[in-house]
Amino acid sequence: MTVDPSSTSPGPLAAARPTAGVLVKTDQAATSASLPDGVSIQPRRFEFDRLGEVPQYWFAGNPIITHVENAFSILIPPGERFFIQAVRNYEGRADSAEDKAMIRAFAQQEGLHTRAHNEFNASLARFGIDIEREEACAKRAIDRLQRWLPKKVQLGATAFLEHLTATGAHSLFHDPEVVELMDPEMRRFWQWHAAEELEHKAVAFDLFRQVGGGYGLRVLSAISAIVLLAVPFSMIAHRLQKQDPNPITGEMREQARAINRKLMGLQIRMLADYFRPSFHPWDYNDEPFLRDWYESTAGA
Repeated sequence: MTVDPSSTSPGPLAAARPTAGVLVKTDQAATSASLPDGVSIQPRRFEFDRLGEVPQYWFAGNPIITHVENAFSILIPPGERFFIQAVRNYEGRADSAEDKAMIRAFAQQEGLHTRAHNEFNASLARFGIDIEREEACAKRAIDRLQRWLPKKVQLGATAFLEHLTATGAHSLFHDPEVVELMDPEMRRFWQWHAAEELEHKAVAFDLFRQVGGGYGLRVLSAISAIVLLAVPFSMIAHRLQKQDPNPITGEMREQARAINRKLMGLQIRMLADYFRPSFHPWDYNDEPFLRDWYESTAGA
């Protein structure tokens, strides 16, 4: 099944293009015949322009949605390190030099994501968040995946979690109206991360299949990741909200529910697709989103 976002997108991506900023290409892009035309895996270093000026509630001015996204960001650095190691465990069994180059570019991108999210997460301390405690919680959760899961299941969990992040990336580009609710600096930050997640979304999945990961193990790995990460994520998001001394109004709750409904319908369908035996990450045609993002950041 191939889904063309141009047939469902409610508006042009140009409406949500990032503001000018610094994106530094750090290495040569990895290209492959397995990637769609015009798409490559290009490591880029993101530089914040005005991180110290990002408001506390940077997503729609809404504390609930912002706390949820901040909790996701706190989980990203240990998660990205887990992904890198899970893929490197099997790098030597990749089918071709092209595949190995894509794995190296994947690892570089994930390392740069870790760097940028660490910088953003540290900035949350100015709002009274005990960021060291939340980062320690996130690290413990990811460490459990490494301790408890066999290496091939770790790779399968990585393939699923990469689809999870690609699902969020797809919805970010699919709905410019929601993205416009973000502070411009955060919009630029999340669009950079989203674009690179789309570029490398099939790397772990393809490697998992190359090393003998079948459908049953793919499903088991996905369920393992959900079971082991859902509670820590919810705990972090709940604590961020509980620590916040500012009152949450009924209007804020309704706004958060409306944004959630707008995003989650598409994301749930895409996540359910992962459990289809014939699924592949590039069933979702994200090339138009990437081409528009490449064009919009050409001078950055």
